[in-house]
Amino acid sequence: MKNLIGIVQGRLSISPKNRLQFFPKNWRKEFELANRVGFDFIEFFTERKKNKSNPVWDVKKLDEYIKLSKLFNLRILNFCDDYVISNSIRKKKTQNYLFKLLKNLHRLNVKNLILPMYGKSNLTNKNYSQYVTTIKNIIKNSKKIKILIESNIAPKEFIDFKKKINSKKVLFLFDTGNRVNLKRDMYNDLIHLYEHIEHIHIKDKNLNKQNVKLNTGLVNFNKIFQILKRNKYKKNFTFETTRGNNPIKTAKNNLEFLKKKLS
Repeated sequence: MKNLIGIVQGRLSISPKNRLQFFPKNWRKEFELANRVGFDFIEFFTERKKNKSNPVWDVKKLDEYIKLSKLFNLRILNFCDDYVISNSIRKKKTQNYLFKLLKNLHRLNVKNLILPMYGKSNLTNKNYSQYVTTIKNIIKNSKKIKILIESNIAPKEFIDFKKKINSKKVLFLFDTGNRVNLKRDMYNDLIHLYEHIEHIHIKDKNLNKQNVKLNTGLVNFNKIFQILKRNKYKKNFTFETTRGNNPIKTAKNNLEFLKKKLS
């Protein structure tokens, strides 16, 4: 079974200056571009502020996502909800929003819903017990969809968090860029979180925590892939990388870089 490799929606398109996470105006075109570059999937997302024109809120456009994915031979795998970064996941309003989102994601047949638990929903080593009930409520509405927690939480605390939730549907998303600036050893974290990891976000960051071109920042990708190879990692990857001056050229270079690391 080969590792599937995808890219975050919008990263194949030009974005406004200093806007890394940006919903593409011509989202349909990205299906063709992703196929042309050689990706297996596009990781769809919702913005921090609800955007009613995002296709996920429109049933007809969801059906278009399905048709375009088939047309360009792309899998439907991940959906990342950035809304929880700016809106506390513990609030009833946010949970109701997530229940509506999940309903639409079932129609799309998404496999994983990624919850980036930062900002207003920041999951930490000290407060994780406060989120147990919330995640349990989300799981009740998730049916077959797995809930992937993206967080800077330490392995020991995440494992305890998962035990408290008591569900096989809760897994971890490991982000190479977000963890490299932490005081802990991210490579040791990868080893200890490994059996709970369902997906990996690939990106690189510098000392200023800025997203930079792969292999020019602080992440030691040789070390990352040594660990993954040793453990025979069969799960998947998404590029959450900077676009550079030419998004298509950058994406091709990144894909080539990752395939070399996996070979």
